[in-house]
Amino acid sequence: MGILFVSDERHRQLQHFRRRTWLLIALCMFARGTDAAFGLGLFEPTQQVAAQEISICSAETEFPT
Repeated sequence: MGILFVSDERHRQLQHFRRRTWLLIALCMFARGTDAAFGLGLFEPTQQVAAQEISICSAETEFPT
């Protein structure tokens, strides 16, 4: 169990690293959420759904009588 013990200085460095890492994760989540909420397309451009690309046509234009 001696491998799990670190010096006080190393402990502070690891805590600082962990805090910065979680802060970065939170900022990324906030940025992605904001991007998705406002549809800015900064991270992942929104793709059009195939149903939106199909033009609506009536049976009369498809099969004229």
